[in-house]
Amino acid sequence: MCVHLCCVGSFVFSVLLIVVGEASGRASRSVAKLIPGPSANMEALGQRATSAAGEVARAHQMVVERGEKLGQLEERTQRMMSEADNFSHSAHSLMLKYRDKKWYQL
Repeated sequence: MCVHLCCVGSFVFSVLLIVVGEASGRASRSVAKLIPGPSANMEALGQRATSAAGEVARAHQMVVERGEKLGQLEERTQRMMSEADNFSHSAHSLMLKYRDKKWYQL
């Protein structure tokens, strides 16, 4: 790229020579460098979004499994409470049946 400056010329004229001069029509080597643009950022953002979506799906699955386990635990607790109540009634009825009997009457 060649820049010609004239003593009579103005700053605009010298800039015009730079832009329109000998290098016009050819790609400038300094501009032809690969500059990562929005596509690189979009790819990284897409990867992060995919990763985040995977984490959300995994967290959702864990919440569903936890809910199932809590439901099973609640059912077991209710069953145990019912069995404890039945045991209490059976023990009470046995106590009433044998309350007035002596050991030798059994």
